[in-house]
Amino acid sequence: MKIHKLVLSTIPIFLFSIFLAGCLPEEGKLKGAEEMKIYIIPVGEVEKETLLKLSWTLKEKFEAVFEIGEPLPILEDAYRAERGQYFATPILEELKQNIPKDAEKVLGVLDVDIFVPALNFIFGQADLGGKVALISLTRLREEFYGNSKNEKLFFDRTIKEAVHELGHTFGLKHCDNPKCVMRFSNSLLDTDIKEADFCEECRKKLEIKLK
Repeated sequence: MKIHKLVLSTIPIFLFSIFLAGCLPEEGKLKGAEEMKIYIIPVGEVEKETLLKLSWTLKEKFEAVFEIGEPLPILEDAYRAERGQYFATPILEELKQNIPKDAEKVLGVLDVDIFVPALNFIFGQADLGGKVALISLTRLREEFYGNSKNEKLFFDRTIKEAVHELGHTFGLKHCDNPKCVMRFSNSLLDTDIKEADFCEECRKKLEIKLK
């Protein structure tokens, strides 16, 4: 009988604590990853379906809110006719000038071949510890190399490069683990070998950033 009385007396306290927690002002709560908003911004012509799939999958990876932002025109001044490619850095800078006010991070997605002067091409670029990252879809497609279309392989590569570049914006550097998503891709083979997830060490670093 005493046990029943003890249980009954604790129920109102428990219910009150739930009510009180629900009434806490929003500014009094710690800002977690689930409240973080990351925008995916198409630069130039990009397939809407790819952007939607990307937002859904990245949400699981980062436990954040992903939203597709207003598209930006591709920066034609960044085109280098002698190479047939776009210089990525000016495009990244253009993204910086168009960050939505409520964005924690921005991932620009474009479908043209990009490069930086030190390399023949790149799959993406990011501001280390900053707000902006950029990926190119062009070289992730099998058709670029004269092979048959493979949508699954294309999207797997897209996710890996997106996670990799966003990882840089959280301060993560390149990882020596060949399976870690933060491994530098010198070629498409490197991208295919690595996984779409962070290794244990990089995951711990990311979790610290997301706290």
